[in-house]
Amino acid sequence: MSHGVLAVGVVVLLASGNVWYLPAYVDLRAGQDRPRSRRPAAAAVLTAWGSAALTMLLLLTPVAPVVAALPAVAGTTAVVSLTVQARRRRGQEQREEEARWSTLFPVRTAGPAGTTGDEWTSRSGAFPGGGSEADLMSRAVRRESRRMRRRAGRRPRPRPGVGGTG
Repeated sequence: MSHGVLAVGVVVLLASGNVWYLPAYVDLRAGQDRPRSRRPAAAAVLTAWGSAALTMLLLLTPVAPVVAALPAVAGTTAVVSLTVQARRRRGQEQREEEARWSTLFPVRTAGPAGTTGDEWTSRSGAFPGGGSEADLMSRAVRRESRRMRRRAGRRPRPRPGVGGTG
């Protein structure tokens, strides 16, 4: 195969990777606007594509294959370490978020079918009774507003269709 055909294939392959490396670049540029775990993950993606591009360029030049393999090995090592770091940070973020939500919505002590409270919490995603975060948050806001109106000495206004009245 001629070098021209190989070069066109490399360009097409690297150009098609923009669905991965452009969002990763945007995540890195966003900085503090993104979660901490996204930055090493984005750096891993950019490192992988950068090392692939450098390896392809070296394969197109007349150098020994061992020299062309060096960026691939170095890039793979960097990608693995960045990915492990990103996964650890993501796990830490999930635990922190779960702790925040569990203080907002305390879970019951006994779970379904003889599981302990901790097992039940981890299975249900810290949201007993299911529902999305938005549903749970709206319930908490309604509950708090009712409590505040009662404290102020006013009765909550009845809502249409709730409690059997039209």
